[in-house]
Amino acid sequence: MPATTRRLANLLILAAAAAILSAPAIGVHAAPLSDKPGTALAGDGDVMFLRKAAMAGTMEIDASNLAQSRASSGQVKAFAAQMIQDHRAAEAKLQQQAQRLGVQLPATPLQKDQQALAKLGQLKGAEFDRAYAQQVGVDAHQDAVALFRKAADDAKDDGVKSFARETLPTLEHHLEMAQKMASQLKP
Repeated sequence: MPATTRRLANLLILAAAAAILSAPAIGVHAAPLSDKPGTALAGDGDVMFLRKAAMAGTMEIDASNLAQSRASSGQVKAFAAQMIQDHRAAEAKLQQQAQRLGVQLPATPLQKDQQALAKLGQLKGAEFDRAYAQQVGVDAHQDAVALFRKAADDAKDDGVKSFARETLPTLEHHLEMAQKMASQLKP
């Protein structure tokens, strides 16, 4: 796949994740539930959490890959590298939970999210750094922390609850790092 096509695809995924994180659970358009046994055990809230977490993780990875080529700040590139590493590790654990419960995770972004990703992909240098730090670093991590806190408290499935509880401290640390970075990048 050519680099330009791959970047556009990554941007589209990033936008979808952002929209899903900000959408109420009832209005989220996601892949249909699997017919595999076990899905009913988790409950609808657990399934929605898994789907939102998958989209959030994909967004972080894709946006951070984009930051590796678009950012001008060494601090932003280092943050992005950490996001890629940590979110890939979380993604593997998330996939295990989804497979165990027979949940199919979303794979395609919403149209409005594709447009938001395309806008981020048009930025570069210091302008990209500030947008990435705020939108992906701070805003997305605030949403992710809230999402994981809720699942850590409310998940019905023990595995889902454990995954949320184990991942939450890392996300909180990411948010702290992002807030510091964003404040340092202000013009």
